[in-house]
Amino acid sequence: MTSYIDSNNYYLSKFFNYELLNYDIFWLFYSQRDGIQMADLFPNQKVYSFLWEYSDENILIKIDEWKRAFRRNNINISLGAKLYTQNYLSADRIVYLDCLETDLKISDEQFKDLTAYNIGQHFFQIVTEMHTSFVDINLNFLEISDRVEKFKEFVRILDTDGVQALILNGYSHNGELIKLCICNKGCTLLNVDKTLPLDIFENTFVAIPFH
Repeated sequence: MTSYIDSNNYYLSKFFNYELLNYDIFWLFYSQRDGIQMADLFPNQKVYSFLWEYSDENILIKIDEWKRAFRRNNINISLGAKLYTQNYLSADRIVYLDCLETDLKISDEQFKDLTAYNIGQHFFQIVTEMHTSFVDINLNFLEISDRVEKFKEFVRILDTDGVQALILNGYSHNGELIKLCICNKGCTLLNVDKTLPLDIFENTFVAIPFH
């Protein structure tokens, strides 16, 4: 795994006046066989792992909803994990949102076999302190239709007490997978001695969650 800190604020400056935000941004580049362990970066924290699928207009809605995001991606619910489900509308299309509450070690194991496409397009995580519950996370941004405003409100989840980090996913053109960690300052043990020398957007894809 190769890690960088976005010290020039390339990523969030596309959306915010970054100087007003109290966040660190880390880019992790890795291959699927590396077996990346996010628990090492956020010890003693809890994680909410979100996976979603879009409805199919050609399938009856009852059948379509029955085969939700976790079923479509063959994710088995581990013992002791908590599953939350939610539907919302995005551009008049139903989105089936599933969320699994676990520790980071379990989530690393649960989602290790997701395809690179699904990791980049349909998967993100919220890292929280152990006392934080699902109802503490404000998901009202899902109702916003403008994708940039929706993303801004999503990032502001970090202002919630107990929320430590947002983990977005993507991939680079040379085949590596990417984890983009937007963290409250000082909330990760990640030691990074490299900085991004350039704006790397042309060489990478990181999805805006719920686009």
